Amino acid sequence: MDVENILSTASEEDLVKLRQALKTKSKYQKKGVYREKENKVRFFNPDEREKFIYAVNPEWRNYYWMLMLTGLRYKEAKHVKIGDIDFANKQIIILKPKGGVQRYCHLSSYSTKFLRQWKASDNLKEQDTLSFPTIQHLIQLMKRVCKDQSIKDYSDFSVHNLRKTHENYLIALNKDEVKITRHMGHTLKTAQQHYISSAFIKDKNQLDKIRGWLSDIFE
Repeated sequence: MDVENILSTASEEDLVKLRQALKTKSKYQKKGVYREKENKVRFFNPDEREKFIYAVNPEWRNYYWMLMLTGLRYKEAKHVKIGDIDFANKQIIILKPKGGVQRYCHLSSYSTKFLRQWKASDNLKEQDTLSFPTIQHLIQLMKRVCKDQSIKDYSDFSVHNLRKTHENYLIALNKDEVKITRHMGHTLKTAQQHYISSAFIKDKNQLDKIRGWLSDIFE
């Protein structure tokens, strides 16, 4: 492609648009927005998960626990009110999901107990949310803690990795794929394209930890 010929024949309006586009791209590159992840399918194995979660200041720990135990997207978790949690039936009604279609997020007994304790300790009422901090704060803290704990690929981690962690644990437990995709709020095709099988998690101690957190999630 002869770039010089293209530029010489381009209109002034096209050149202005090109300069603006290049300026915008450069601005975001400086901020690191478009940094290519080295490991796009990274999630916490159970040992890493424990290492990370207990290194987080208790003031922020509950937010990471909830995201890992439920698999909710950040914006979904942010809008959950105490009244949306059905403790008796172990599920959360997601009223503001991605795509706009209401769904139910299932809870294990461990997750239900965790949310009950959070509600009681903070004296939360039916209309209260869980007061999530900004996603930027959670991501920055997450990277910092992972780095301090020498967790591999820490620079690739974001809040979304917690969602990947949750789903891969369910796959490792051989949970029904249809139930998983409905619970997560995406299609089977999306799961196959963006999530990986964790069949390689075969260590008994690792699986026992996952079972302790999520074994009865659909029961």
